[in-house]
Amino acid sequence: MKHLTIILFAFSLLSIQGAPPARAPSGRQPRPAAADPRHPPADSSAPRPADARYTIRILCLYGSVPAKGYWKVEPYHGPHNLINMVAKLHGGHVGIEYAPDKVLSFQPQAYGGLAASGHFVAHFSKRSFNSWFRVYSVDRMWSCLGNRYNSIDSLRRAVFVIPITAAQRHTLDSLVKSYTTQTPYDYAFFGMRCASSSYDVLQTAGILPKTGLTWYNVFTTQEFRYLLYQEYLRNRGEGWQLYTSKGSVSRKWEKDIDNWTGY
Repeated sequence: MKHLTIILFAFSLLSIQGAPPARAPSGRQPRPAAADPRHPPADSSAPRPADARYTIRILCLYGSVPAKGYWKVEPYHGPHNLINMVAKLHGGHVGIEYAPDKVLSFQPQAYGGLAASGHFVAHFSKRSFNSWFRVYSVDRMWSCLGNRYNSIDSLRRAVFVIPITAAQRHTLDSLVKSYTTQTPYDYAFFGMRCASSSYDVLQTAGILPKTGLTWYNVFTTQEFRYLLYQEYLRNRGEGWQLYTSKGSVSRKWEKDIDNWTGY
């Protein structure tokens, strides 16, 4: 299945032309999702464990396409075909809130080119990198894909709250300073992207277990969320917390591996 996803992504990205997504019309009102008691809402003020000296939050925005009956009012970018729809469903974004309202985000500097999202294959010369780590506000993180609506509750989101040690905090702060000054790798479809780079930062800081060939093993945001969910299950007793939001029913949202949210 993973190999099929990669192939579908490749064909979709090759067919996309144009710039980054535009912001959705401000007057649009999505149909709200019904409340779900299984997971607390992933609002921007989700609490941090009181007994932890330091905590970080991992912010996960799900990929989506317009739901049936909403194609004329919901944003959708690229050709209207099955391959592109699969690619959009496996899109989304990931950011690391390493300090209050400071979210580390990895992205291409320019969205043009063959893949319309950076280089198709990673470049290894720093002079050729089309990538950067940037620091955003939480609000900017949730609105980065252009379909923010009037409330973040219209978006399907997952927020992992992770307590960390002083040593991990020091390493993470050093990585943020270093990576925002000089990006360590290119942004490419067959290379590092937001999910794999976020995992790389967290594993380098000693917060997540090491994984080899990160760009491949954490190829999608869906895989990133699943790996974090597995760590959450193992570390709930250590103060890890999880908050989710179902999102508007006017969009068809990506489901999780094993459907661990139950949405």
